[in-house]
Amino acid sequence: MNLSKTLLAGFASTLAVVAASDAAEEPSAIERELMGLENGAMERWRNGDPMGWAEIAAPEATYVDPGLTKPVVGHDEYSRYLEALKGKIHYQGSEYSHPKAAVYGDVAVLTYSYQATDREPNGTTRRYPAWNTTEVYARLNGAWKIIHTHWSHIRHIAPDRVEVPVPVSRIPDEKASVLGELLRLEAAAMERYRKGDPLGFADISIPAVTYFDSRTSGRVEGLAALKAEMAQRTGKIHYDVMDFVEPIVQVHGDAAVLFYRFFSTSLRPDGSVAGRTAWNCSEVFAKIDGQWRIVHTHWSLIGGRPEQGTASAN
Repeated sequence: MNLSKTLLAGFASTLAVVAASDAAEEPSAIERELMGLENGAMERWRNGDPMGWAEIAAPEATYVDPGLTKPVVGHDEYSRYLEALKGKIHYQGSEYSHPKAAVYGDVAVLTYSYQATDREPNGTTRRYPAWNTTEVYARLNGAWKIIHTHWSHIRHIAPDRVEVPVPVSRIPDEKASVLGELLRLEAAAMERYRKGDPLGFADISIPAVTYFDSRTSGRVEGLAALKAEMAQRTGKIHYDVMDFVEPIVQVHGDAAVLFYRFFSTSLRPDGSVAGRTAWNCSEVFAKIDGQWRIVHTHWSLIGGRPEQGTASAN
């Protein structure tokens, strides 16, 4: 979401907001409420004041976008991140495509695609690369607050090189924890994925699952659509080593947000590294009939940049 560093510094400001929901479905009251919070913060953001996001963030808030090689963790760090952007972001319009809110107890998963726009001197509209957005809210003391944000460019590609800080430390035994349980599910599905079978993730997802990744042009809706997407990748993805880096879990009742950075590594016959790809992954789980199941996934490449020809959202 760090538009200011690459695209949007110094543009003039006039209001042009378009909110579009899926045509076949009326937005729920919660969806309208959450989109109101989003648009209020976004209007301040595009006019040079990013602190509206801090005002609707929870103390535990975590945040990631393509310009970050590690997540922002906690409200204090998030506020410092936003403070550094004051006065640097100015553009004219916001367009939201297909907002959708799914509620699991006191947690709501809000997803949409977003595009910043500007008016050219000749009257045409300039559209900047579009984004896929995941906002996870929790109801805290009667108010919705953001606990996790994940922004990524629609259909993006990996940078030529990225430096990702990786800690070297002893890892505590997490077997009995929610984090340990969710990581076991992820690791089992990823073990299948790295050997050419990506349907392991579908097997632990709910029928109404939603999904973003670097290849999708927008939100994938439902388990059948996810299986169809994964079927296109069957037998085509192989790598040797998987690393889950600094996983974080946020648990609210029977819902949990798991975030981690992930390295997929291919090795040469001599054991040296042939290639490594760095990812951000957000998984939202709900406990259904005593079992944790994925309700939303957002994968993005760390440092990912838009492909040519992906300026527009769906």
